[in-house]
Amino acid sequence: MKQRMWLALIALAFVIGACAPAASPAAVSTPSTQPTIEVGTRPDFRAPEFTLKTLDGGEVSLADFAGRPVLVNFWASWCGPCRAEMSSIIDAYLTHQGKGLEVLAINLTFQDAVADAQAFVNEFRMPFPVLLDERADASTAYALFGLPTSVFIDAGGIIRVVHSGPMTRGLIEQYLAEILPAR
Repeated sequence: MKQRMWLALIALAFVIGACAPAASPAAVSTPSTQPTIEVGTRPDFRAPEFTLKTLDGGEVSLADFAGRPVLVNFWASWCGPCRAEMSSIIDAYLTHQGKGLEVLAINLTFQDAVADAQAFVNEFRMPFPVLLDERADASTAYALFGLPTSVFIDAGGIIRVVHSGPMTRGLIEQYLAEILPAR
């Protein structure tokens, strides 16, 4: 009985920690309105390349968006904070797509079911490419440690901001100012 209770507590800790904002000994922490930067994805470094299958059966590479600002958002259907921020990401995309903004929504398919990801996409009517990280290739390349995580990449392919944890619309706008062309 005690062993079951301990196993249940450990499982609960993993579930709670899965959606928690990223933090690691190698991370650089800043005030809550600033991003947490993970090793391997520091601002002013070239964004790691990836090629992933899309939910609709195609294939997309980060290189396909060279010369455009890109917001890469890592998410899973079971992640409550991912759900909380998605409407704000969609609103920001619809507002700024005329400035060339691209959003790539990367589902952690190695920890999620494709059917659940599809239901999430349908619920939110996500208007941008949804990519499937089936083998954790992109998650590993970006040293992903928690969900949601968003990476803001400028038109030159340079990471300007990495934010671990859910974002508000105001925070998204602040970070987009780092990568969108000035008007």
